[in-house]
Amino acid sequence: MTHLPTRMSSSLMLPVAVAMCGLRSALRPFLRRPETSFVAILAVNEQDAIPYYKTAMGELLSINSSPIAEWENKQVVTFIEEFEHMRFKPDVFDLVRAATQVVIFVPNLEDVPPKIRTLADFFGMIDPPKVDHYLAAAKTLDIADMTKAHAEFLADQSLEAIKFAFRKGRPLINSIRRLKKQAMLEAEATVVAPKPKVTLNDMHGYGIAKDWGLRLAEDIAAWQQGVIAWEDVDRGALIYGPPGCGKTTYAQALADTCGVDLVVASAGRWQARGHLGDFLKAMRASFLEATKKAPAILFVDEFDSMGSRDIGTDSDHHDYKRQAINALLECLDPVEGREGVVVIGATNDPKAIDPALLRPGRLEITIQIPLPDDIARVGILRQHLAGHEVEGDLADFVAFSRGWSGADIMKVARDVRRLARRKGVAVTASLLMEVMPARRALSAVELRRMAVHEAGHAILCVLLSSDVLHHVYIERFITQNGGGSLLGAAACSPIDNVVKTLDWYEDRIAMLLGGIAAENIVFGNQADGAGGVARSDLAIASDLATRIERHFGFGESLVVDIGNGARPLENLRASDTQLRGRVDERLKEQFDRATSILADHRSNLECLVDWLMTKGRVEGDEVRALLKPVTKPASIST
Repeated sequence: MTHLPTRMSSSLMLPVAVAMCGLRSALRPFLRRPETSFVAILAVNEQDAIPYYKTAMGELLSINSSPIAEWENKQVVTFIEEFEHMRFKPDVFDLVRAATQVVIFVPNLEDVPPKIRTLADFFGMIDPPKVDHYLAAAKTLDIADMTKAHAEFLADQSLEAIKFAFRKGRPLINSIRRLKKQAMLEAEATVVAPKPKVTLNDMHGYGIAKDWGLRLAEDIAAWQQGVIAWEDVDRGALIYGPPGCGKTTYAQALADTCGVDLVVASAGRWQARGHLGDFLKAMRASFLEATKKAPAILFVDEFDSMGSRDIGTDSDHHDYKRQAINALLECLDPVEGREGVVVIGATNDPKAIDPALLRPGRLEITIQIPLPDDIARVGILRQHLAGHEVEGDLADFVAFSRGWSGADIMKVARDVRRLARRKGVAVTASLLMEVMPARRALSAVELRRMAVHEAGHAILCVLLSSDVLHHVYIERFITQNGGGSLLGAAACSPIDNVVKTLDWYEDRIAMLLGGIAAENIVFGNQADGAGGVARSDLAIASDLATRIERHFGFGESLVVDIGNGARPLENLRASDTQLRGRVDERLKEQFDRATSILADHRSNLECLVDWLMTKGRVEGDEVRALLKPVTKPASIST
């Protein structure tokens, strides 16, 4: 009979004794003769149990569990979590040459490099604890009241859980009862009613992303039927949009539409595992999980957190970033391929992503998920209010929710369902307005200021023709706290010219500054709405002027400087006072130009302002008809 040492705490004795049984079973041929020299590489089915197996192995070899740094011992028991970074520790070959009996525990056999496997006389997984192991351990520890029924229950528990349930002086039956109660509580906590599957056909406001997802579903079905090869299926896509636009919801709907499993990961989850080795291991584990479940969708959130190897090259963390991105490239485009796995990355900022990650065969398609328009917002609301017939006109909801994300609408839907339950009434349009955020009506002075600003943008958009004007609008209400309120916009999209000259960029800057130019013409001053945030008129115009100077050779120098950091253009301006001065000169020149153009069209400006004050929204065709075709104004000479 093997006796466990008294130096161990009683709570550790049962898990270690059970681990000992498993190790005897696996290594019986080597343990029969104490003089036998061997190397064993063992994986344990639950990583939390490895400390018990290390202790048990040390007792079987009659040694203290030694770290790898003490490889001069004749017997060594150790745990190697990450073989990639063995350069920070003594070489495994030296360990084996110096010791006669070596047992190396690893978390996963698949991570062990082939050259290390050749060292092993035994290479395999230790079987999970069995009923017989618990009965034998009870006999070793003189636990007389251990029955087969008790052992069958314990065999389904983790060694870690058993460690906490058993302690000196506590009867076996009490420990069993505590484990059963905990198991019951955990089972109740994990019983969740399955959510009904929502496919892309049920979704609203996803535009191009929805179309691409439906085509992907058709291709995966054709691949599963053997009609097409995997080479004919898109490998992945990067989806981007503002926070709350529904990127995670899209990934789940895409998986349900394709009829495949969804594996969810994120750069944050990978990084939370620890140092670089842990990070890379977690990354590879996500790809491995998706491969095992193939066909599957691997959704990687926070994709921009990976960064770019071209940005921040002088940073202390650049080497870490470089290794992480290189490993991700290997996972996205491995030599053996990744048949059956489509990777979807999600980000709020696609510009921060290393271009190599977006090449064909990787995340080869970039798709924007915009904020939902009027029709989509109503569709999203009805989707979240499934089972409720909303009575009444939703026009007020449409007007009040402009600029909202899908997440905002989901919260309002939840709030109105709760209110309807409390009042015991049906969901109606008027009840919906009760749960909308508190708003106040803008004064006539505020409305006119908004109308003048947006009219300035709209007129220059049409006259300069660098952008296409779809419509222009102003809001009549603002949320009470003012946070996140969109008070109006000239909805323009840049013309997709293949060739963009200096004139094109200057026209865009003038259009962006048209809002404050109009305010100065009408009021003699400007409000603060054109700046203060990264996507404001002045911020975008400043970046365009910086690119003119440093990216495209339109300035005083042909030297290109991309910049670095999260805001590379801002960093360029901050580090170069001369560049900052030239950018300021360009902005002022285009501001003067915008002011001059709008002054020449003062009557049209006033007319469009009146229309906005009356109707709230004016279509692009109406603005174009107001202005009529005119010759494009020449640049102001300096």
